Amino acid sequence: MKIITVWNLKGGTGKTTTTFNLAANLANDNKVLLLDLDMQANLTSFFDIDTKKYKTNRPDIAALLNSTLPTSKSIYHSRFDNIDFIKGSNDVMKIQLSDTNVLGSHLVEVASEYDICLIDCHPDASMLSENALAIADLVLIPINLDGFSRDNLNLVIKEIIDLESRCGEINFKILVNKLKNLRSQRLVYKDLIENHDYPVLATSVSDYSGIQSALLRHKPLYMHRSKSAVNEDYTELANEIAEILDRMGDR
Repeated sequence: MKIITVWNLKGGTGKTTTTFNLAANLANDNKVLLLDLDMQANLTSFFDIDTKKYKTNRPDIAALLNSTLPTSKSIYHSRFDNIDFIKGSNDVMKIQLSDTNVLGSHLVEVASEYDICLIDCHPDASMLSENALAIADLVLIPINLDGFSRDNLNLVIKEIIDLESRCGEINFKILVNKLKNLRSQRLVYKDLIENHDYPVLATSVSDYSGIQSALLRHKPLYMHRSKSAVNEDYTELANEIAEILDRMGDR
């Protein structure tokens, strides 16, 4: 099982939207497990319909990490083919973890049952987020091309370098998200490519009002606006990510 952690220190960059739509596209060819580590549990809200089908509630991520229960006891099957999930919790930030191996020890129990695990993180540098970063085969960092993106990336890279000194190399890629055809964004993008050594993905995701409409309906974009240009962006993103993971598998 390959693990993709979607993370940024800055909120509002589209981490949850990216996680949900990337999972939906990757699930065409893979068995996917979704894990919600954000205290707002917005990713979990997309699956409210699914949790109501169960007669009893299963342990959420906070309960799981605070117990010795088998990880399988926390997993829900969703209405989307090939997508399962573990619920998030508003109490997740109260979890006291002793090291960066706790989350990985839970996920290894179900690793043989899934091809890919996608983790949606809270925008912070907590021990819980460090757990998700340390076990990731790929860390995906969505950014918006605003005036703060470069300064924020410096902080993000600093955190990754610090964690690498304790946990080993972390493979990360930067996703340009909510892209508009604005001169200011083009200038920021040019600066990121030409003047910094950031590993920016070839694919970017356009800003599109239909994304919010799809989220309100708890649907991935391909089920809501399949012919939209931004749906093609998510398809291309999934293909690029899949190629990166395939290359890792060959090593």
